[in-house]
Amino acid sequence: MSPSTTTDVAVIGGSTAGLRAAEAVARHAPELSVTVISDESHLPYELPPLSKIPLHDRVDIDTLVYPLARDLRDKGVDFRLGTRARSLDTGSNTVHLSSGGALTYRALVIATGCEAVVPPPFADQRGVHVLRRFEDATALRAAVTDPKAAVAVVGAGFIGGEFASTLAKAGRTVSLIDLAAKPLGRFGEPVADAYTALHRGAAVGLHLGSAVTDVVERDGRRSLLLTDGTWVPADVIVVGVGVRPAIDWLNGSGLTFDNGILADATLRVSRNVFAAGDAVRWPNARFGAPMRIEHWTSAAEQGRAAGINAAKLIHGDTGDGFANVPYFWSDQHGVRIQFAGCLTGDEEIEESSTGDGTLFLYHRGGVVNGVLAFDRRADFVKLRALLRRELTRRAADEFLR
Repeated sequence: MSPSTTTDVAVIGGSTAGLRAAEAVARHAPELSVTVISDESHLPYELPPLSKIPLHDRVDIDTLVYPLARDLRDKGVDFRLGTRARSLDTGSNTVHLSSGGALTYRALVIATGCEAVVPPPFADQRGVHVLRRFEDATALRAAVTDPKAAVAVVGAGFIGGEFASTLAKAGRTVSLIDLAAKPLGRFGEPVADAYTALHRGAAVGLHLGSAVTDVVERDGRRSLLLTDGTWVPADVIVVGVGVRPAIDWLNGSGLTFDNGILADATLRVSRNVFAAGDAVRWPNARFGAPMRIEHWTSAAEQGRAAGINAAKLIHGDTGDGFANVPYFWSDQHGVRIQFAGCLTGDEEIEESSTGDGTLFLYHRGGVVNGVLAFDRRADFVKLRALLRRELTRRAADEFLR
């Protein structure tokens, strides 16, 4: 059994949020010791490129690892790789580890993120891939090296769409399947239609409004049977139907869960425990609503805030509230799709197209709540900045030309 050790700030999770939390402590309170527990064998690395790197390019972990991670390690941050947190005892400030040892902390930041959901029809199938980690990317790319292999991507969200784009660019036969008749429907019908047209124009086979009912192998090839009776060739299957917070290890910890770990405005979830990233749900004062966000930018921003507040707590100071404008981007078929804001679903949508792309503005009661753009990059940057404060529909009028 490994011995128990102590640290000032423990960070659980080698995610972007975990890395930024460690950086914040090291920068703002360099006298504090920091230990990062990660179940991956690599230092923290960039995840977004995994679905975007062209098939003919080599995926190299050394180029993906954040230089910041190496710098923090050189400055004394203790990265314990290949180690999983098994349980948390908030009463004794102890995290029990898969190595058999334990880590005692003065403040803790939970940044374990999410894990992929794999529907039952695919759970025991060979050649079924998700795309969450470096090893997932290398295995998937190896599976599609044969140009004759037909690839079925189940889930037409942003991750599925990105990989379908990568495959189509490489000349592969790729099908995109989704239960929703209108992919990205939460952004409104005009966006769903534009997204569908983008993929159809790139020769991606679209099977929308239909679910997979069976996986069948015939004559050495595999196909998926859909509810509408269609057979879709699927030598390789990529599942991207969603994720769930990776919080099972926190059962019995006394923390509160509701679509994630519930936190206060300072991202604190218990007396001296904070959370950041995809798994935390907190009240975002910018929009006056609780939310859980599964995007890189928010994870990085939350990690920094949680790290600073953890250091402040140790020094006896009050933590600061965290509020932001949620933002994400996705590159598909040569088009950058970006969104900033917070939608409730009852906004009015206005569309504006120019030679530079298309802009969708969401507003309710005279106030703009969000903006989504297919390119229109310069306009989007301006609108995203304006959304940091309340933005009236009238003030946004110049962008709807």
